[in-house]
Amino acid sequence: MTVMKNVSRLTAIFLVFWLILSFHSIYVFSQTQSNNSSRRIYKFINGQWFDGKNFQLQTFYSVDGILTKKKPHGDIETIDLANEFVMPPFAEAHNHNLGSAIYLNREFTQRMIQRYLAAGIFYVKIPGNPADNAQMLRREFVNRPDAVDVTFSNGVLTSRDGHPIGMTLASFKQAGVAAPSVAELEGKVFFILEREADLLAKWEQIMAGKPDFIKTILRHSEHFATRRETPNLFGYNGLDPQLLPHIVKQAHAAGLRVSTHIDSSADFAAAVRAGVDEINHLPGATFEQGTNETDYLITPEDAKRAAKQGIVVVTTGNVAQLFAKGEALTKVQTVQRKNLQLLKQAGVKLAVGSDNYTTTSLEEAMYLKSLNVFNNAELLKMWSVTTAQTIFPHRKIGHLREGYEASFILLRGNPLENFEHVRDIHIRFKQGFLINAAQ
Repeated sequence: MTVMKNVSRLTAIFLVFWLILSFHSIYVFSQTQSNNSSRRIYKFINGQWFDGKNFQLQTFYSVDGILTKKKPHGDIETIDLANEFVMPPFAEAHNHNLGSAIYLNREFTQRMIQRYLAAGIFYVKIPGNPADNAQMLRREFVNRPDAVDVTFSNGVLTSRDGHPIGMTLASFKQAGVAAPSVAELEGKVFFILEREADLLAKWEQIMAGKPDFIKTILRHSEHFATRRETPNLFGYNGLDPQLLPHIVKQAHAAGLRVSTHIDSSADFAAAVRAGVDEINHLPGATFEQGTNETDYLITPEDAKRAAKQGIVVVTTGNVAQLFAKGEALTKVQTVQRKNLQLLKQAGVKLAVGSDNYTTTSLEEAMYLKSLNVFNNAELLKMWSVTTAQTIFPHRKIGHLREGYEASFILLRGNPLENFEHVRDIHIRFKQGFLINAAQ
């Protein structure tokens, strides 16, 4: 039984509400949040600022939402940080909860945004959502100083029998609702590509959704042909791996990065060969029937090549706990540790993402901590630097430096000494504004 077949009832209900209402073009929100406050000039004194490895006592100003050490002209409001610890904001590199929430209710969306902000998470990546959702969310809820900043894939590129078709159809069934046809779903949830001609024919439609990046699917691509002959795997496969390089070339020509869902180590290798920018998931969140550890262990050669090409790997390790227990979970976690240790040793960029609809990357960060692969400084850098930069690669975020966006969180305790201090946030400051993140 695969991860995608083990869809929780809660996620299924969310997904069905999202799809049903999107087919009827029902939008349940009309009001907009607002932030009419003008940016003040701030001076932050007596703060210990994270430099990627340690905390250093520094003084910064915030001017027009940008950090600077140069004293500006005008009225300055001084804030004493009382020797507490300043971190770049945390980020979430893989979730779907702000991709479908638009069709649930205003309260859910606001609650999820507040939950992210409360956890010090300012940046979120949604690798799979209808474009209409993103349009509404961008207009009313996100990408503003008083909310989270979000990027959307606005659809998934997959095959005629690929993920997420199976999960989507199963979700309707679990909710007791008649499912639409695959043809009705295409263009809303996913785009079906069987050959390069399909890519070229549908590219204009894909781009019409204004994606921030392109999401693609590989699922045990080493058995691409034989899986298609297995009826119960319909909807749980992926793209022909030979097509992926063409997608990457097309996306890069349009200035878009490519993220690729993978399951096996062969998928990882295929994604690296294709030149993708980001790999979603560590191999082996669950072991498919008939597979073993060797099917999910990344090779040193592939890890080195991924590092050389600057590919970012998004962890999403915590989901293993949803689909494996006891000895089965132990086996999965053994593979996770081996892969993470290899990727770390090779110098591969790692980003923190949860892929868990009801949680945030805080839970993923704590899960990674429990695996004992990374020290606290490494985890903090993954979560606040690499993750932010893979979501918004062209923005000056992820560092507390001259000319970077004036966004940070203030921790009461030193997370290098005790990682639990990441939960104890005293101040949240985003793009020049002090923000309230009461849950």
